[in-house]
Amino acid sequence: MNRFISLLFFSLCFNSLQAIEPSIKPNIYGGIIKGVVVDKDLNIPVEYATVSVYTMLDSLLIDGTITDGKGFFELKKLKPGKYFIEVSFIGYNKAAVRNIPINKTHKTADLKIVKLRVSSESLDEVVVTSERLPVQYQIDKKVIPVSRQITAASGTAVDVLENVPSVSVDIEGNISLRGSSNFTVLVDGKPSILDASDILEQMPASAIDNIEIITNPSAKYDPEGTAGIINIITKKNKGKGLSGITNLNLGSQDNYGGDVLVNYRKKKWNFNFGVNYNNRGFSGDRESENRTILDEVTNYVVSQGNSDMERLSYGLRSGFDFDLNEKNQLSAGIRLGKRDMKRGTIQDYQEYSDAGNDLTLYDSQDLWKRKMDFISSNFSYLRKFKGKGHQLSTQITYSHRDGDERSTNELFDSNQQQTSGQIATEVGPGTRWEIRSDYTLPLGKDSKFEAGYQGQIRSSEDNTKQNDFNVANELYEYQDQFSHMVTYDRSVHGLYSTLASKIGLFSYQLGLRSEYTNRKIEFQGEADKFTIDRWDFFPTIHTQYDLDSKNQLMASYTRRIQRPRGWYLEPFITWTDAYNVRKGNPDLNPEYIDSYEMGFMNRFGDQAFSFETYYKITHNKIERVRTVYEDNVMLSTMDNVGKDYSLGMEATLNLSFAKWFKNDLIGNFYHYKEEGEFATVNSNGDEIIQDFSTKSYNWSIRNNATFIFDKKTRLQVNMNYHSPTDWAQGRREAFFTTSAGLKRTFWKRKMSATLQVRNILGTAKHETTYTGTNFYNHSLFEPKSPSFHLNISYKINNYKQKRDRGSNGGTDVEEFEMQ
Repeated sequence: MNRFISLLFFSLCFNSLQAIEPSIKPNIYGGIIKGVVVDKDLNIPVEYATVSVYTMLDSLLIDGTITDGKGFFELKKLKPGKYFIEVSFIGYNKAAVRNIPINKTHKTADLKIVKLRVSSESLDEVVVTSERLPVQYQIDKKVIPVSRQITAASGTAVDVLENVPSVSVDIEGNISLRGSSNFTVLVDGKPSILDASDILEQMPASAIDNIEIITNPSAKYDPEGTAGIINIITKKNKGKGLSGITNLNLGSQDNYGGDVLVNYRKKKWNFNFGVNYNNRGFSGDRESENRTILDEVTNYVVSQGNSDMERLSYGLRSGFDFDLNEKNQLSAGIRLGKRDMKRGTIQDYQEYSDAGNDLTLYDSQDLWKRKMDFISSNFSYLRKFKGKGHQLSTQITYSHRDGDERSTNELFDSNQQQTSGQIATEVGPGTRWEIRSDYTLPLGKDSKFEAGYQGQIRSSEDNTKQNDFNVANELYEYQDQFSHMVTYDRSVHGLYSTLASKIGLFSYQLGLRSEYTNRKIEFQGEADKFTIDRWDFFPTIHTQYDLDSKNQLMASYTRRIQRPRGWYLEPFITWTDAYNVRKGNPDLNPEYIDSYEMGFMNRFGDQAFSFETYYKITHNKIERVRTVYEDNVMLSTMDNVGKDYSLGMEATLNLSFAKWFKNDLIGNFYHYKEEGEFATVNSNGDEIIQDFSTKSYNWSIRNNATFIFDKKTRLQVNMNYHSPTDWAQGRREAFFTTSAGLKRTFWKRKMSATLQVRNILGTAKHETTYTGTNFYNHSLFEPKSPSFHLNISYKINNYKQKRDRGSNGGTDVEEFEMQ
């Protein structure tokens, strides 16, 4: 490993020296027209756009080219005269720049930026927006436009992710990225104090512009998160004057809410303000069967009942951008809100054992609540230097949250007399500071060097308490042995550098990141302190080869880390309910992940096909280990069990059979293998080593079909199947979901209404089985179905730029004069 790091370091230095060598420009025979093509809405380069040059006099085609990975194009050897160019790409309007002079005094015409707008057709004042490609591939990430997912219009980011490549969402909203629940979530490239699941659950889908899936992040990104990064890009309106959008959501099972986002731009200032309020609920039937064996006696607990879940989130955000001048920009923003979750379960229980014929019947009422107030603020400064792309950006982010979690479990006999009860609480604040600075230095037309610093400082306090019900006096009494105070402090300081360049049709990006971690965990009343003082190194390599304008190959390698945190590190028993306890392990080592990927992408007409294969090795694999604690009570703890391996392939096929029918098919297949062991202690105090190995084949397939009835109406139908998945101590059964959405626009597209139906066939379920030495746990949750949702969206000051009608087959052509 040390040799590899040394080799990578010297390669970076060598390539940097090569890139900054002064190049001798060849003699130029004839004139040049050059520029950069970008997506007007996303403000990102458009690769493989076709650029054609014509004479102004008789519109003869002279030459053509395609844009590179940075959207750059250059047309050479042009004779003196006047020209115009047309820029086109699938899913966009054509853009034409006219009256471009080439003469002795004006040999080079630099068009600077040419912006492409998502394509649209205009007829009798009715505008219909075409679909942009559902996935846009870049060298180190995939970009998914959220506008395509009309079946998720009234939901949250979780609902959007149900139809995104590389991401899986089960019926209870649990998210995994390529089979792993350990991933990082960013909002506009910024971290949050909230957990990944909390961020995705409270983010309205209507506030999201794009989602970036980064399964193999470069050295520029934080390496935390074994599976990668999900970056949520929120909507930002940069039109002049006042504009905005408002959404109203209504649905069955107590689903309702709305949000408003307004933007005001004047000269150098841009202000934005948003507010949201959403209540999401779902309910279903739940059943379980648990068996535990102690002293050769098998104990059974069987239950059935119903469960109701409610998630309430609301908040506001505001910010501004200020252009001091052409080279200096300031921006600041603040986001604050509240998130309340609660789950209530009422179940009938039967408890018995094979040692006798006694059967105990009782009812259980469980109520779990979690409240969280949070605030996040950021300030950034951008300094541009001479030369395109030469800049320094600095960002400071502060986040704070106050958490309050409470779970209550009460048991009642057949006469409705309470026989036991338990109240467990966990409260405490948490703060996070992040400072990062990124420097970018272009090294010629096709190369650039980046370097930067990122520092994170996190601290939190968790105060856990437990009160048990005393049948004699019918009061809840404080349990000191199950109550603890924990303080957690961690700081991570990282330095990185990357070098990107292009040689002909081959592009590459090399990176190296080093991080220093300092961590300290203290438990009130205990002398032991668990500390970490360590350096880590993370090399990354990304490559891309353009076979032609429509075919490209990509390959990459990255090293990542997953640091344990939260209750995983608490070395004491905590009761989560009447049948489950947990105990952390402060001696856990972090997981290190070696990730390899290779992909192929092909565009043919309005269609696209992509294929990716991936291989991941996780060292120091952290697993939740289940053992028997006492009769009918399970203990969950965490341990480094060994290694796991994932070898898989993922394919996406985007088809456009006709103007009225488009179809996206996504498939994922992978082989999972885990090799490990863990130690447990039996009732006699003897240590027992148990195997923790498994292997399984897993696959999923999703199909999204869109039917365009007319210029205002479209229907989308989604189907999603996940195969069974095996773990070392368990198995999740297969599940199949279906949903549909019907969207209709009104008033020149200022207003739209979307009706969604989820779990149409009632086949969604969450069924798991855990088995091991002396235990068997089975649970099944089936949600009520179907559920209905209505989203009404209205655009405030629906501003449209003036367009000139072109003569190319009735397609809009946005024309500009050479400045």
